[in-house]
Amino acid sequence: MRLKLAAPAVIAMAALGTALTSGIATAATPATAPATTTARAACVNAQAQENVKIRKERKLNSTAVGLFTKGATTCITGRGTGQSYHLCGRSGNDWLKITFRGNTGWIPGACGTRRV
Repeated sequence: MRLKLAAPAVIAMAALGTALTSGIATAATPATAPATTTARAACVNAQAQENVKIRKERKLNSTAVGLFTKGATTCITGRGTGQSYHLCGRSGNDWLKITFRGNTGWIPGACGTRRV
């Protein structure tokens, strides 16, 4: 109960203080939250060059959480380096984080070409 009465009292004191110091009384207005935007950054797609397992971590022997099927596309949600590999006709250690059919994980960068 005290908290409900404290807020109006604080607002009234602030208004009284303003009136005494500047000669102009102003009504206190509640602060408004900043507007939020729902715009998303442009999606950079990964397209599967062949069927490739979506891994839990950036390692070839990590648990597979799904399959990114040849020709499919999805947004890249992260990038990183991990275990070296020789897959999809290339070598590297770059990995792409994707979500495909509800499975989030990592695929070797060589197996998912990037395009906007």
